[in-house]
Amino acid sequence: MEEVLKLKIPASTANLGVGFDSIGMALDKYLYMSIKEIKGYAWEFLYYSPELETLPKDESNYIYKVAQEVAEKYKVTLPCLQIEMRSDIPLARGLGSSASALVGALYIANYFGNIQLSQYELLQLATEIEGHPDNVAPTIYGGLISGYYNPETKVTDVARIDVPKVDIILTIPPYELRTEDSRNVLPETFSHKKAVQNSAISNTMICALIQHKYGLAGKMMEQDGFHEPFRQHLIPEFEEVRQLSREHQAYATVISGAGPTILTLCPRERSGELVRALRDRITHCTSELATINEKGVIEEVVYLKS
Repeated sequence: MEEVLKLKIPASTANLGVGFDSIGMALDKYLYMSIKEIKGYAWEFLYYSPELETLPKDESNYIYKVAQEVAEKYKVTLPCLQIEMRSDIPLARGLGSSASALVGALYIANYFGNIQLSQYELLQLATEIEGHPDNVAPTIYGGLISGYYNPETKVTDVARIDVPKVDIILTIPPYELRTEDSRNVLPETFSHKKAVQNSAISNTMICALIQHKYGLAGKMMEQDGFHEPFRQHLIPEFEEVRQLSREHQAYATVISGAGPTILTLCPRERSGELVRALRDRITHCTSELATINEKGVIEEVVYLKS
């Protein structure tokens, strides 16, 4: 019998305006992986999505490097593996494609190294490698999560927030925006006054979400001062998407992660009309409805006849 590990790993959106590097939400776009042990000395990567073809197939592959890093940490040796991948998460668009790959690598190392990592330990590892929990936490757990990574203790603490009863619209531009480039436009420091102001906005947004006051939550999201004012010029379509969304009574329009994808939270009775309007007006982008993933990674082992 041939043993195959199958992983279904969700995309994620981060920040939600004011939750910079701390708040993230899993979405129903996925990285699918099928992994099995093979004979030989080199791992094989087989891609079934055209966009993935730009990724390396040798030991410089990010998934290979992370899996080996985890194996070394826990003093295990991984067998030679064949990894089949397909994905509907666009690369470098602010939808957590790298976080999904990172989480996949952790699950691969855990299973084929028989390390027996708990979900909590997987989160700690993922955040230590990523540097913040906003994408990896919802990818692993599903849903809407706020978290904090303490770089001194290397401990991540997270709290789950009720999934908002709204519809999500993604407007995805045709160009990539690397996280590194998007981070380079951010200021190094904030004044104490600005930090207090942005903290108050963020706190109010969280409380509003908990109370399902989406109008207030959206109002706070659109007053972010941590990253959006510095990044909006990198996304020429942003203002038009926000204005059109306001005309259709959307709750909020924000940058998804580091961008360039634009995320709109919308009342369910308005979402279909809005997404069609976005498609008609901003024709070079892909605008689509998305739902919130609440399950996180789905891991399954199947046995096939050799």
